[in-house]
Amino acid sequence: MSSRLVLLEQHPGKTADYRALDAGITVLAVCLMLVSFGALARMPLNSALLHIVMTSAFAFLLFYGMVEMYRWGAWGRVAWMLGATAVWVADMTVSPVAVYWVFVLFFVALRAFSNWVGYAWVVACLAISIAMQIPEGLTLGGVMGPALSAVVVVAINYAFATITRVSRERQQLIDELLATRDRLAETERAAGVAQERERLAHELHDTVAQNLSSIQMLLHSAEKDIRSSGLPQQAAQQPLRKMETARRAASNNLAETRAMIAALAPAPLTESSLRDALGRVAGDFGAAGGLDIEVDVDGDAVPLPMRVEAGLLRIAQGAVSNVVNHAEATAARITLTYAPDEVRLDVVDNGRGFDVDAQALKPSGLGHLGLDAMRSRAAELGGRLDIESAPGGPTALSVAVPVTISQKIVKEGDVDPGIAG
Repeated sequence: MSSRLVLLEQHPGKTADYRALDAGITVLAVCLMLVSFGALARMPLNSALLHIVMTSAFAFLLFYGMVEMYRWGAWGRVAWMLGATAVWVADMTVSPVAVYWVFVLFFVALRAFSNWVGYAWVVACLAISIAMQIPEGLTLGGVMGPALSAVVVVAINYAFATITRVSRERQQLIDELLATRDRLAETERAAGVAQERERLAHELHDTVAQNLSSIQMLLHSAEKDIRSSGLPQQAAQQPLRKMETARRAASNNLAETRAMIAALAPAPLTESSLRDALGRVAGDFGAAGGLDIEVDVDGDAVPLPMRVEAGLLRIAQGAVSNVVNHAEATAARITLTYAPDEVRLDVVDNGRGFDVDAQALKPSGLGHLGLDAMRSRAAELGGRLDIESAPGGPTALSVAVPVTISQKIVKEGDVDPGIAG
């Protein structure tokens, strides 16, 4: 049952675009039936009865097969076409009017077989329709009529096939554009949420956390002043106890504020370094894709703003996702390089590669939305993203962020994970 359903869905003729053609074939067949029955008036009784049986059998095979042929498979359709053709040939020996049924057989053959078999069947039916006229004497009209009919049918079928293909491609493009719009909306929403979280973390760090730290320092300084003021211990005990209570409350609130700042940081970076976060990304994607992904760090690690670390991490996630989903690679390497003037992230795989120039020429949404997103993220960090690849592989993706840009981001107020609390 499942194989029949698959065949029904995969057959190129079973599409909404062919409904008009099927309706036209049905109307043509009904008209030819009326013409065939109209010829009964000039036929002997025995021949008329035989003609009625043949015409009815042909009509039954035609209409039943037009509905069910998509469920039969290739050999089932061959058997159906052989039966219909045999009935047609037999009817032509009874009534010359039956030759007009070849027009319908042309259509049906091309509907049943979308490859060379359909065209071969058209040629065979054309040859039969001409050969059956030889005993009565061939005429130019007897040859040109079926021949022109075959040409017209082939042209109509080609036109519908082209319309179907264009319609399918257009629908695919519309679906991809809608999916791209949804992904862009989700990306923009996620980016807005992340930006607001970073802003709140920054505000908490620069206001509440700093003020609580200042309160602790002031209380500690006031305690020292009271202890060194020479006041009797009994007189100083009560204010010192109140200061200790206030200092403890400030310390608890500062700890809670730091926890809030950590919660607002990107999830993979909340409790680890960028190196550890990249390691988890490599482990997760490597396990999912069944390939070995190594992570290397070159140079001395320097504190980076949360925005830079989060951006590099997201680019790495996108690049490794492409490797797993598209590259057909068996191994990949993530390298994080700290240089005096820049921080560079490289993702290299041994996959099948692709034509970078050809990929860039595709319309947005047809295969390189992830690359565009990574380029945009790198540009937001003041860096650049380069891709080196060719069909057959390997592929290397590199993004470099200048250190001066990173320092500028810190000065402008982004939260640095290293000093966030």
